Amino acid sequence: MVKNTPQPLGRKGIDILANIMQHMQPLKMRTLLRNLSSAEPRIAEQLQKMIFSFERLAACDDRGLQKLLRQISIRDLALSLRDADEVLLERMANNMSRRSIEDLRLEISHAAAARPPEVEAARQRIVNTARQLIDRSEMYLQSGNQRDELID
Repeated sequence: MVKNTPQPLGRKGIDILANIMQHMQPLKMRTLLRNLSSAEPRIAEQLQKMIFSFERLAACDDRGLQKLLRQISIRDLALSLRDADEVLLERMANNMSRRSIEDLRLEISHAAAARPPEVEAARQRIVNTARQLIDRSEMYLQSGNQRDELID
């Protein structure tokens, strides 16, 4: 009897998997990554570095975040920040003017009853805009003291 032992996933395989995951629904992608991290933590970590998700905005440079904030609607921002990580909320607020923060608070109060699909759609629009900025080298992901361009 032959054992079916999984072969290590090579660099090309991880690239293909990351590309597929970029097109998945965000909730399903997060679930897959969470499950993969318990079974294959090394592969899950590599994939997380390659996949640009809404949560990764917290690792972007300040200038890039400021450009992003100027290009997205306050409505999308308000929707997307619902149930967002505290670190991301703080990063966004630190890159906004006081007036923009007040406008955001008002919009958040109007967006409180938004459904999860609306939140995910707003996050996806923001991620798409962020990818465009990254592709044009106007936004960078930071890792430690080093700036890393995100390459799809």
